[in-house]
Amino acid sequence: MMALSALLGMTALQRAVPQAPGRPAEIEIERAAYDVLAYDVSIKADPVGKSFAGTTVIEAKTVIPTASVLVDLSDEFAVSAVTDGRNPLRFERLKGQIRVHFPLAKQPGEPIRMAVTYAGIPHVARNAPWDGGVIWAKTPSGADWISVALQGPGADLIFPCKDHPSDRADRATMRLTVPDPLVAVGPGKLTKTVHHADKTSTYEWTMPLPINNYSLVFNAAPYELVKDSVRSVSGQTIPIHFYVLPESRSNAARLLGEQKKYLAFMEEYCGPFPFRAVKMGIVETPHLGMEHSTSIAYGNKFRFAPDGFDWLLLHEFGHEWWANLVSCADTRDEWIHEGFQSFMDTLYSEKTRGKAAYFAAMKDRRKKIRNLRPVSPRPEVSPEPYGGDIYDKGALVLHSLRFLIGDRAFFRALRRMAYPKPELEKRTDGRALRLAATEEFVNIASAEAKQDLRWFFEVYVRQAELPVLKAETVEGRMRLSWEMPDGSAFPMPVEVSIGGKRVRVPMPGGRGVIEGAGSDVVID
Repeated sequence: MMALSALLGMTALQRAVPQAPGRPAEIEIERAAYDVLAYDVSIKADPVGKSFAGTTVIEAKTVIPTASVLVDLSDEFAVSAVTDGRNPLRFERLKGQIRVHFPLAKQPGEPIRMAVTYAGIPHVARNAPWDGGVIWAKTPSGADWISVALQGPGADLIFPCKDHPSDRADRATMRLTVPDPLVAVGPGKLTKTVHHADKTSTYEWTMPLPINNYSLVFNAAPYELVKDSVRSVSGQTIPIHFYVLPESRSNAARLLGEQKKYLAFMEEYCGPFPFRAVKMGIVETPHLGMEHSTSIAYGNKFRFAPDGFDWLLLHEFGHEWWANLVSCADTRDEWIHEGFQSFMDTLYSEKTRGKAAYFAAMKDRRKKIRNLRPVSPRPEVSPEPYGGDIYDKGALVLHSLRFLIGDRAFFRALRRMAYPKPELEKRTDGRALRLAATEEFVNIASAEAKQDLRWFFEVYVRQAELPVLKAETVEGRMRLSWEMPDGSAFPMPVEVSIGGKRVRVPMPGGRGVIEGAGSDVVID
């Protein structure tokens, strides 16, 4: 197996995949003072005026005594009212936020209810999904096609919320009103459809499980629903709902066939599909794609590989584990989403085409790494939300960990990161879903490998600059040494080829020796 020393030796431009800086990791006291329990988001979308109008009800619990709280909302919207459901609440419209004042200071444990009524022309995404906003598009037949992507800038681009990854709602409802014959698709289950006299319809979607803010989006088009089902490794039957344009319906069966393969693959390594009590959902979009929980945005235009593989669908669907089951509490840990799933994408090539394909894919990832910022910087040493290499370098970090500790310990650690306790794999009520941090995986991997791996993550994840491997041969003895930027020891073993045979050289203290080394020694 290739060592990370070889893999990280080259630099290139980061590939164009959905990635955008989020809000700063820091959170103000007036946002930290409350814990969101539920969102009830009502939006009326007008594709003619390209506008939104609606009311969002936020139910929360006070965690820090406060007389006011901050709610995030894009400057494009005017706020006409804020109430507690019955009485008006005083508010101030700030840049990108609303400060809501309470008649009496809220104490820890007290409920908070805020209903915010707003309207405006939402921010338009210029290059979705790499930037966030609303997409006002047309289907091939000329019908209106509305889509939303929010991962980078945040959900406050379309509704008032506490827009920080450390706080995701336990449940959510979206009531989406669009002109007929559009069908609005949101997260969770469709619980009600109401047709109005003004030739609009409201689609009510309920998500009963915890959900990241950026998954609280919708798509609307003259969709047709293609239904299927699949059996989970848990034994449960999972409904599959694919909302597809009429022009694309002939491709639906083939895509769903691929989806079932990806389910079996992900469940084999990462455990049961986390949202099997709700559904497995896909919706065709005018942008490339995004991992919206139970409603995966798919815009790869059915560009299957010769063997049927659809890389976009696998990547976004895999995020149901690495983003929606296990979510980072801070944007500095976003590699848990992107690096882990990028590794799974590459592992799929090994599963379907063998080790040679896996190594080739990892070598390709190596070429795209820049090493300009840490994959996951420590909060106390860097204000950056996350490094630019969270996809490819993140995948290579996991690849190198696999090399270091072996498949058995590595895949146990991967499974435990998804579901820390076996009993959680049986839960379908949301208790398995959690916020996680890099240190949690450090601890899990160390426990499974039965060795302290902090040195490994400190070098490859917490800093950008990499160690350099030096080799010197004198009289048939090759001395290997790792040179660290800070002079510390780095005991990463090195794999070499001697006469065509692979040998792992231990590097205690960052140094190793190959006796009798000749010209047939090749460092991998």
